[in-house]
Amino acid sequence: MKLRRSVLMVLAAMLLAAAPLAEAGDFPLKNGSRGAQVMALKERMYTLGYFHSTKFSTVYNDTTAERVRQLQKQNGLSETGEVDEALWELIFSDECLAFGETAVSAPEPLPGASAAPLVPPLSRADPEAPIPLSGAPERDEKGFLTDPEKEYVTADQENGLWVYLSVTLQVVIIRREDKINRIVWFETDVRTAGDERITPLLTGGAWRQPRKIARDNQAVLAFSDDFYSYRKYNKYTVGIEIRNGEIISDKTKRPTSSGFPKLENLACFSDGSMKCFDAQAHTAQEYLDMGAENVLAFGPILVTDGRLGEHMRATEDEAKRYGYYHYREPRCALGMVSPGHYLLLTVNGRQNDSKGVYLDWLALKMLELGAQEALNLDGGGTVALLFMGESINVKATTSRNTSHLMSFGTSSLVPQN
Repeated sequence: MKLRRSVLMVLAAMLLAAAPLAEAGDFPLKNGSRGAQVMALKERMYTLGYFHSTKFSTVYNDTTAERVRQLQKQNGLSETGEVDEALWELIFSDECLAFGETAVSAPEPLPGASAAPLVPPLSRADPEAPIPLSGAPERDEKGFLTDPEKEYVTADQENGLWVYLSVTLQVVIIRREDKINRIVWFETDVRTAGDERITPLLTGGAWRQPRKIARDNQAVLAFSDDFYSYRKYNKYTVGIEIRNGEIISDKTKRPTSSGFPKLENLACFSDGSMKCFDAQAHTAQEYLDMGAENVLAFGPILVTDGRLGEHMRATEDEAKRYGYYHYREPRCALGMVSPGHYLLLTVNGRQNDSKGVYLDWLALKMLELGAQEALNLDGGGTVALLFMGESINVKATTSRNTSHLMSFGTSSLVPQN
């Protein structure tokens, strides 16, 4: 049974990567239809928010028909509960409205239109230069506070600026918006000193709202990671996973495996460095022997050695063959400029003002911001960004529950639940 389901999931992923691929005679999909095409439909509707779990069967049943009617209603179509060829093409296009999204009357933007950030852009001529901040206490030449007794916090939701400073940690979050292309994203610049390191927040297996996890740990900055618990719970291949020097999983995909994610790795080492690796590059024990404290598994690799990752340099058709789906989604990426200097990109999606981005947008933006290494993490409804115990990218109640996050820093100023 497990083998049969694995084969069906692979077939579904192949359909998703190349959709729409339906042949004459496959339509309409309706009650009683079955097979990999039905699975592909459900997978796509999950990314659009119409399904809340991926425990799918390959049968088009009453629940499927009801969710299709919801999608048809959301998109102003006749609520037949069936999928014809025209609806199939819409579902796999950028024009399909996600669950809860409202159509807007603004015309489609032109490709390459310039962004209009809510705050002045930072200078990227020297990514290592301290970020200038007016009104902050005395800082040293690297931008850290000089008084070990002080912490500096700014949370300006209206202007899209969040800042935390101490003698060992700098966190600067800037919200930016491209109104023409309907993208809202958050650029987070993190700098550490001394023993400050990226830290996993684990619940011992209990699933919690990200806001509660962040507050329970009084985390300055907390964010979603690779959502490995989802794969573990659903008995999918988990990937090479290490947290706090402990091996979570040592099972990854074979080089010939298809489907998303590829489970490529971002290793976080004890010297503060980060490095991307292919899924099969090292075993978990080898990572530990190399000095890795935490290893994340998702992908694709966006940037490595200061240049775009292999799959990000591929053509669109090649990317589809790799299994990297070409549609706009909420995204999250973590990367490193240099040891102790990190970048986090958080992109909203499935909203009126932000449709999300393609993976190549994410890669190019990380490269533009100075990342030398960067990995795409789990996106969609999992994406969470929390500052001083408050969710700033979405409403706290809409964040998907999880049993783990990543974080930087702790502070007694963070309220506990």
